[in-house]
Amino acid sequence: MNEHQTSNLPWWSPDALTEQEQHIRAGTNPTTVDLRSDFGSYRALVNGNDPSVAKLGHHNAFERLVVQALCRDYRNIYRKNGTHSPRLIADFGCGTGFTTAGLKTNWPNAKVEGFDVSRDAVAHASKLWPGCRFVAGAIRPDTQLTMTRYDLIVCQEFYPFTRTASVDEHEKWLTFVATNLSEDGIAMIAVTAANYESINATFGELRQKFNVRCIRIAVPKLSRLLPLWLSRAASIPLRVIRPSGVRNVYVLRR
Repeated sequence: MNEHQTSNLPWWSPDALTEQEQHIRAGTNPTTVDLRSDFGSYRALVNGNDPSVAKLGHHNAFERLVVQALCRDYRNIYRKNGTHSPRLIADFGCGTGFTTAGLKTNWPNAKVEGFDVSRDAVAHASKLWPGCRFVAGAIRPDTQLTMTRYDLIVCQEFYPFTRTASVDEHEKWLTFVATNLSEDGIAMIAVTAANYESINATFGELRQKFNVRCIRIAVPKLSRLLPLWLSRAASIPLRVIRPSGVRNVYVLRR
């Protein structure tokens, strides 16, 4: 549990994360911000630090070639699974919006929205990427997010899919994501294959109840050099010798 957390909720829950950022934003000395925390890194950005100085790479993909590779993979997976070009896209846990902007680049005619619990991250993203819409606030699985459903939802290392192996939690969140999809929309939930305290651990049970399957691809440093089919093929030996070199992308339909 985070040292600042006073509730009994898991540290990765929406309300606990909101509380954590409140403590960091209440700090008065910008030089003492803990950059190991997502919220500390975002606060450092708002305070004018360069992304590298703010250690943003520990929390968000922001390097141009990495973001390009990530979004190219999402585009190619969508083309294999989607029925039409997406008109409305959501990026859950968007952070500072680099991936959100990358999705917009790949689908310039779509409306792209990023959601993040961090007000600092969303403030920074809104300045960087005026072509996208960003919303600050905790996403909770028991509420309807919007009246309009999305053709594509991306959840990239989005808590709690990456920080708990609770099948009950994952069922709640998959139900929430599916509820916010259009009739023929799809969601992509991306996590590193090396993380076993995640949806990786519960997929066997989840696929019995949900229309979800797993696509394994190499990490961006490799996938940017390969077509999708070869990236998928490369993931087979990598799963054994170096799981951190593989991403599991869970494709969910309603």
